Amino acid sequence: MLPFGCLALCVTAEDLSPVWNKVESSIRRGYYAREKRHDEMERLLAKYGPSAKAATSRDAFDSTVDSMIAEFRDSHFDFLTQNEQGYYMMDSLARGVRAEPMPHIGAWFRRATDGYTVQMVLEGSPADRAGLAQGDILTSVNGKPFTPVASLRDAVGKIVHLTYQRGRGYRQAEVMVQRSTALKMFHDATLASVRTIEKGGKRLGYLHLWTQASGAFSRTLSEALKGQFKDTDGFILDLRGGFGGRPEGFAEPFAKGGYEKPLAVVIDRGSRSAKELLSFQFQRSRRATLIGETTAGHVLGTRPLRVNEWSYLEIPMMDISVGGVRLEGKGVSPDIEVPSGVDPVERAVQILTADRI
Repeated sequence: MLPFGCLALCVTAEDLSPVWNKVESSIRRGYYAREKRHDEMERLLAKYGPSAKAATSRDAFDSTVDSMIAEFRDSHFDFLTQNEQGYYMMDSLARGVRAEPMPHIGAWFRRATDGYTVQMVLEGSPADRAGLAQGDILTSVNGKPFTPVASLRDAVGKIVHLTYQRGRGYRQAEVMVQRSTALKMFHDATLASVRTIEKGGKRLGYLHLWTQASGAFSRTLSEALKGQFKDTDGFILDLRGGFGGRPEGFAEPFAKGGYEKPLAVVIDRGSRSAKELLSFQFQRSRRATLIGETTAGHVLGTRPLRVNEWSYLEIPMMDISVGGVRLEGKGVSPDIEVPSGVDPVERAVQILTADRI
């Protein structure tokens, strides 16, 4: 019998120990350094296992696993739930067009002390049209605390009122909440980014490649180079931000017999994974000039692992070297470094329109 007064208040906590058991066994089987770092791996699993199994909520479980993963100090290592944008990216990678759609405003966020910081604003999206910018901190939506997924679920197809901080001041914006798979969101932005830049009597093609996670992105790049950019004087491939994927199919359009005009590749600390491999390939072959900042140094091989109906586990499964060079923790340095506050795309335009071309 329930204690007196408990009928409406007592809720049986979800048993999360089976979830931990799957996480633990998946790490033991799949972690790329399971032999080299065996003792450290076992120590961390033993340290966090009891807290994870005793967690009384999914949020508490998520927080515990995230804390453990942080101690591994590896890229491509994450536990993601349906309240996190990364979950929907993993689902897109795992299930393609059948992936669960995500409510969004066309921006990507990371948790901050007093809200959520904008990491990426996607071209042509509601966030882009509203003037949101990287570094803005969103604090509320319709007067309630903002979160990237949960706070938007019931507002799909509706206009919402955002409050965000930029610098020391607060601003307001109205945006339409959309819903799509993560890959479609990034592909729509890649398509919207395509443009021709004219300067000094020269015409340059531009495309922001948000990810290399599916053939749709390589086809979009190839078709643009063969179509509207065929007769341009140079091309700017923007690899900033977004996600990786696979490097295959993205360098080939710029090889001999393809688009052979001068190429500038824009990179930053948000360029990661396959984008780093592609950048390194361009640099080593001297096919392109790399402009911007040193890349993230997140180059371990991975794949999404479905844990249950509400979570994914991303595990680094393979250590990757290119031509004997290990990029994990190092990244790719640009040929031309652009200081903070200077637009690297504008710098690329200057280089490609110089008289030497």
